[in-house]
Amino acid sequence: MELYIHLPFCKSKCRYCDFNSYANTDDGTVFGYLSALNREIRFASAAYGKASIDTVYIGGGTPSMLDSSRIAGICRNLKESFDLSEISEFTIECNPESMTEEKLAVYRECGINRISIGVQSLDDANLKSVGRLHDSACALDKIALAKRYFDNVSADIIVGLPYDTDDTVKSELETLAPSVSHISVYALTLEEGTPLARRVGEGKVLLPSDDEVADMLALAEDTLIKHGLKKYEVSNFAREGRESRHNCGYWTGEEYLGIGAGAHSYIRTSDGRKPLAAPVRFANPRDLHAYIAGINCAEAFDRIPRVEMSVLSPNDEWNERIMLGLRMTAGVDEKLLEGSILPELKPFFKTDNGRVSLTRAGMQVMNSLLVRIMRI
Repeated sequence: MELYIHLPFCKSKCRYCDFNSYANTDDGTVFGYLSALNREIRFASAAYGKASIDTVYIGGGTPSMLDSSRIAGICRNLKESFDLSEISEFTIECNPESMTEEKLAVYRECGINRISIGVQSLDDANLKSVGRLHDSACALDKIALAKRYFDNVSADIIVGLPYDTDDTVKSELETLAPSVSHISVYALTLEEGTPLARRVGEGKVLLPSDDEVADMLALAEDTLIKHGLKKYEVSNFAREGRESRHNCGYWTGEEYLGIGAGAHSYIRTSDGRKPLAAPVRFANPRDLHAYIAGINCAEAFDRIPRVEMSVLSPNDEWNERIMLGLRMTAGVDEKLLEGSILPELKPFFKTDNGRVSLTRAGMQVMNSLLVRIMRI
């Protein structure tokens, strides 16, 4: 089983961000949230404490914005609540402006062994345009600092930002690739209601075209492969053995618990061992105060108010296995797709050693392909 811990606090909200995160939250609310979060961890332990925990991921938000003592408290609670003796990967997300040497030392002491850094760009004009709080020099300095404490460091990059060109994308990845063991390359998604979407709609910001972004993503893939980072998922590249085990668990159907506001869970057992008749998905309220109130009123894990809960039908399970599995370059067992790939779609798929995966062209149009093969 995997554990995801959500810390939704940020110093400021990036202009493209539609994640469940909150800026400039008062300390009383932060304290109340962390108290509820730790209470939910204890509830989860009572229900799933016998589960074998493989990975833990602390995400946000900006977890590194919090004092190290608060992260240490969460880690202590996790160790007291679950058996982490066989854990293979323990990640925390950090932003360059809030990462410090003191925090990194505490993270390592807590058992964290992987750092994921939100670089997003090494072009200062891009960083400023989307409201990031660091510059490129800060990002590179903090990557070097993180490597003094951890040998598994990942960086996120967004492609399709206002000042992106082929040259800027290639240059930043040529700079980053030798310094980290994992890079996630995401295409910018213009989310409705965000400040960036409004500015684009008003004509105040011009973004690269879809075709230009597709070319940049292809260039990014070629550049990273040249530097020894192999593509293993539609947006992720890693050196051998440095793939994100936690995220691979999502894509391959591992059971996971999401703790915190807006966190999602996927459960296949009643206690981490005994199988359920069918898998279940559920989610916590996104709103901070609704989440805190719900946890404080609950008396057990199965009494926590959820905003979404569904039992997966056989068709739902199949669709998820295909949708998530085809994100990975390893693909899925060819038997799963027998009779499902229409003749006109076959050029976008390849078969190797009993596995079906998407070609590079298929990866570029993955969503439209999935719509064609999903079961209703």
